[in-house]
Amino acid sequence: MRKTMTTLLGLALLSSAAGARPRLDAASPHWSGELKPGGQIGYSLRAVNRSKEISRGVLCSIYLQGKKIGQVFSAADLPAQGEVLLEGTCSLPPDLAAEIQKRAPEQVLTMQLQPYRVPDLSPADISVEKNSEGLRWTVTVVNKGAAPAPAVPYQLFWDGKAIAQKKALESVQPGDSYQFIYQDKRPLEGGKHKLSCWIDPTGELEDADTSNNQYQLEWQGSASKSDLTARGVSIEPENAVVGSPVRVMFALTNTGDVELLKLPVVLKVDDKVEGEKKFFQSLPPGGETELTMTWVPTEAGQHRLSVSCQGVTSPAKTIEVAGRPGYKFGAFQANVPKRSRLEKEWIINTTFRNLGTLPCDSVRAVLWADGSKVWSARLDQPLQPGGEAALDLRWSADKPGKHELRIEVTAQGAKADQSADIRNTYQVEVDNVSE
Repeated sequence: MRKTMTTLLGLALLSSAAGARPRLDAASPHWSGELKPGGQIGYSLRAVNRSKEISRGVLCSIYLQGKKIGQVFSAADLPAQGEVLLEGTCSLPPDLAAEIQKRAPEQVLTMQLQPYRVPDLSPADISVEKNSEGLRWTVTVVNKGAAPAPAVPYQLFWDGKAIAQKKALESVQPGDSYQFIYQDKRPLEGGKHKLSCWIDPTGELEDADTSNNQYQLEWQGSASKSDLTARGVSIEPENAVVGSPVRVMFALTNTGDVELLKLPVVLKVDDKVEGEKKFFQSLPPGGETELTMTWVPTEAGQHRLSVSCQGVTSPAKTIEVAGRPGYKFGAFQANVPKRSRLEKEWIINTTFRNLGTLPCDSVRAVLWADGSKVWSARLDQPLQPGGEAALDLRWSADKPGKHELRIEVTAQGAKADQSADIRNTYQVEVDNVSE
């Protein structure tokens, strides 16, 4: 992987995009011309502000073959067309000190002027990592200036084409670095690609030096794919009961060569989807993780459980689900007549039995005639499992013809798959003859 700094074209584009900035010139530069002990050489210059903008201080940096070896600054504002005298010394590396004796300092050393009390954001590194969602960029930005940067506007390019333009709303203090992450979800292509980052491409920030606002690298992509296995499906507790939640446990192993993120898992019961969940965690190549989902059985009997993730399905696990302890009435009988006469009162004896495994509280029988409630009765005590009881209901017809009677027996709190509610409907013919 080869990393390069800003191209000349990139510099031109950045310079044209940036806003108006102070233009500082070095007037009457002077070198002492003699080396002091330790390779020290003195210099002085007048920094002149040639623009109409105020320069927030002035920083003079000394470079030797592109390497910064010294600096001097003035923190005071420099108005338009103003100037300030800067004096300082710099140290030359011992192996290059002899060059000053053979050549003039201005032939070896260069000066660079820029505002001092402003931020200077510069991208220092780009690292990329493949995962199941594409390519994750991690960009490191350094503030080389003498003032905080209030935000980090940036633009990312792929082979010269802009793919993202965003702003990280984070303040970066002088000398500090900041990392932002961009998840590139575009289809990943193999081969060589140029990845680059431009900081503050539209010039919205005051930046001391716009020549270091771009970073570029060449990246070699490969046609890799994600893959995994799903196995080890089990439940807890092992004795599943209808209506009681169970934990479905399973394991996922990343057998591919890219990192997996945000694992979408589907739980299937008898090949039908019973639940979906996205696990927000990463699974590196070769990594394994144990996950858990919740399932509430609704039917007794044998069931086949399996989990699926990204097209991979685990071997099915067969489990036995027992019926839930609950309420169930049976042996229902009522002596409802098929024919009657006007105003004849009937006492309808209703009998039933608790065939469930829990006591039935507040057992109540209600008689409906032609959609209207006409009588109700209630047991004084709970009906125990296996117990039998009877309630009397009263009815008399006030007009001849066909009538529909409906008897409902209920118990309070019957929250089970086998309900405590039963309903029986009867048809009664009433003659136009009274007693």
